[in-house]
Amino acid sequence: MLLWAGPVAAQRDSVLAHRWVGMHQGGPLQFEFYGDTMLVLNDHTVLDFRLSVDSLVAVGDTVVQGRYQLALGRLLFSTPDGVVTMAVQSTLARPVTGRWTGTMGTVDGAAMEIQVFASGVARWRVLPSGPWTDGEWERNMRFVSFIWADDEATEWTAQYDPTGNALLFEQTGAETEATVLRRIFR
Repeated sequence: MLLWAGPVAAQRDSVLAHRWVGMHQGGPLQFEFYGDTMLVLNDHTVLDFRLSVDSLVAVGDTVVQGRYQLALGRLLFSTPDGVVTMAVQSTLARPVTGRWTGTMGTVDGAAMEIQVFASGVARWRVLPSGPWTDGEWERNMRFVSFIWADDEATEWTAQYDPTGNALLFEQTGAETEATVLRRIFR
């Protein structure tokens, strides 16, 4: 029996290793499984989770607890409020909206953040308290273009890495090198 349980657990873990999206209490619910880690939408830290054959308990910024089953390519997650039907979301379908931070690729390694909004508006600043520069953004598959409303109407182009939750810029300014920004979940 022990020889049977190992392959079954490994198969279940590989089937769940996706981003699952659904609606719960009028808002989005998203689980992201990466091997031995799990994230929930808007969480800042990775959750400690325990997965059994039919139940999931996760504790972190939020607490997730319920029974689940897989049916017809869907994850059915049963909570005290009802059943949430969740579908796999492909990596290219993942939204680019949210808060992103990293270093600018300058000699001094200045920290920066970009906020990307669903309305097509974005803004960026040097951390911790630099002034905001407003702009717009547009996405074409993995490439995201930002046009900033500064004196020169600067344009930055990033490659979006949805699996690594990163924006990869070749340059963010005239005298900068490659810049990598990571999504902040809260």
